[in-house]
Amino acid sequence: MDNGVDQGRGNGHGQSLIHLEGLSKVFYTEEVETHALSDINLDIKSGEFVSIAGPSGCGKTTLLSILGLLDSPTGGVYLLDGEPVENLTASQRAKIRNQAIGFIFQAFNLIG
Repeated sequence: MDNGVDQGRGNGHGQSLIHLEGLSKVFYTEEVETHALSDINLDIKSGEFVSIAGPSGCGKTTLLSILGLLDSPTGGVYLLDGEPVENLTASQRAKIRNQAIGFIFQAFNLIG
């Protein structure tokens, strides 16, 4: 649909850079099903600064791992700059992390 608004990459006109809708992440073992994230909705526009805070074990690291393309959700929608990330190959994810995403690990001192 052409509404006269440029919806291209980095347009700076309020398009969501990160859009999550109904995002979930479940970890499975033989005995336990752990719901780390459930029905997460989030919109971050280009130029916004966002912090994520919460108690230990609430899913912050899991969410950041998904946002940083290090892990994949088990449900919901994740759009990065308007494009779905669900079908990106490992190589494409690595290229995006290299060129567009900054990530500081919580245990950065363990990386040598």
